[in-house]
Amino acid sequence: MSLTIEIAFECLGEKEAASLEAVLAPDNHPLPRGQKLVSRREGKTLLVSIASLRPSNCVSSALSLLADARLYAQVWALAS
Repeated sequence: MSLTIEIAFECLGEKEAASLEAVLAPDNHPLPRGQKLVSRREGKTLLVSIASLRPSNCVSSALSLLADARLYAQVWALAS
């Protein structure tokens, strides 16, 4: 069984979406065997798709990305 999770992060603007993508990029590698992560920006929205042959790996990666994005938002808010 395979699982795909898609997450859309709506940012304040394109600059913030690019910054969030850069912050999350180091988590892209190395990926567990059988897992694929793709991100793309559409204006101020960052779209991330995680697919895996092992559902538990997919869910774990999604939760990790969400936690990292939440931390990024908190740091961004403090810096503003």
